[in-house]
Amino acid sequence: MKKKNFILKVTLIHVVTYIVCGMLSMTLFDYQSSIEQIGMRDTNSLIVGLAPLFQIFRGFLFGIVLWMIRDVFISKKNGWLMIWIIILILGVFNTPATAPCSIEYFIYCEPVSGAAKVVFGGLIEILIQTFLFSIISFYAIKHGEKRA
Repeated sequence: MKKKNFILKVTLIHVVTYIVCGMLSMTLFDYQSSIEQIGMRDTNSLIVGLAPLFQIFRGFLFGIVLWMIRDVFISKKNGWLMIWIIILILGVFNTPATAPCSIEYFIYCEPVSGAAKVVFGGLIEILIQTFLFSIISFYAIKHGEKRA
């Protein structure tokens, strides 16, 4: 598969899984009633509404990184699991930012009353989204490799 097609496919899969999982999670976990308590923007704000557009860039970055390490996972039976574990370790739990559910968050952030629903919901959301992203990307990439 050509680099451009690879990155485009990964970007599209990221954007779609992000939007679907985000919309479901906002409804299931009622983020709107809790996010203000932890300093997040209102879900009705313009920039939050533009979040899917920002995901195009994030998906592009995922595509670049996965392109660079494709030889590590593409030939493996459970290559999707390698992708998922890499994303979870580097992007969720071990990120140097104080993002919820990261090691840094638990070190530097004080628990906020009512924030547990957002943190727990966010963790469930990110686990499901990255899981779906990893599986769908792996099989889409692998299928593209066979056709090339």
